[in-house]
Amino acid sequence: MKKISILIMSVASLYAQGNNYSYFTKDVDSSFAGNIIAPNGETITYISPINAIQFGGNSASNGNVAVAYNSSEIKAWASGYSNYNVGTIENKVDDKWKTPQNVIGAITKVEPTEKVCTLGNGGSITLFFESGISNGNGADFAVFENGFDENYLELGFVEVSSNGVDFVRFPNFYLGNDRVYEWLYMGNCDVLPTDVYNLASKYECGYGHGFDLQELVYAYEYINSGNCSFDSEYVDAFLLAYSNIDINNISHVRIVDVYGDGTTTDSVGHVIFDPTGNQVSSPGVDLQGVAVLNVATVPEPSECALILGCVVLLFGFIKRRLHR
Repeated sequence: MKKISILIMSVASLYAQGNNYSYFTKDVDSSFAGNIIAPNGETITYISPINAIQFGGNSASNGNVAVAYNSSEIKAWASGYSNYNVGTIENKVDDKWKTPQNVIGAITKVEPTEKVCTLGNGGSITLFFESGISNGNGADFAVFENGFDENYLELGFVEVSSNGVDFVRFPNFYLGNDRVYEWLYMGNCDVLPTDVYNLASKYECGYGHGFDLQELVYAYEYINSGNCSFDSEYVDAFLLAYSNIDINNISHVRIVDVYGDGTTTDSVGHVIFDPTGNQVSSPGVDLQGVAVLNVATVPEPSECALILGCVVLLFGFIKRRLHR
């Protein structure tokens, strides 16, 4: 029996136990969520700051990374957008769903709604955050998709940038093997949350998928560990952009729709399936919005005045020294 083994380190345990690292191991085989086959028959080993439950179930499951749309933890929302590229694979998006302005600001309704922006198969959009996003405790931002129920999930890659040019994609895994269709009469329509890691969103409408920027640091260390299971395409793209990312000052989040017919792959080269086939009107991710949980630190006015005063004093001191 082939098996995917994902090794996940708990940061909480690390701090609690000093140097006695504590690991949670998740073994996935044919007894879990269908017939799971590791890419190329290899074992995938990945160390993450997120505990193993992130690979768990729906928004009601214990220890999930879901964020309610009306959570008091939300500090800000996307304030602008750019580069809305509508996907054109298979079926085109109707004009009524080409509404990127809908994802600006807060979500105000928990039920599936028409206040979305459809990306189309393989499409993408970049959101800007005036507040910025910083690497704080737990999830730092959350992505909301208009999922109709807990198993009908349309997935997207999540990428972040500090300059709007260089984007780093979160490590992601998809553990399913069966084709997923748009309509029940065609076959299986379900994407199980237990098959999804760091693809937005694994939760139904009203709940966002939380993302922790600290994971990018761990992914970088993992890539350089000498025991990396990521495929070369993901590694090359990650390393190309990572040096230009400030995880304490993220200004942009890009969502890229996964065309889930089995031709798109995750970070280790395993194919990704989500509802495809005979899609009409609004294929692909139906984005509702992106919320900020940890805003970038902005100096208080008094701090700015103090910094400016120090600069003025330093300049005066240097000027006097030069005239002696």
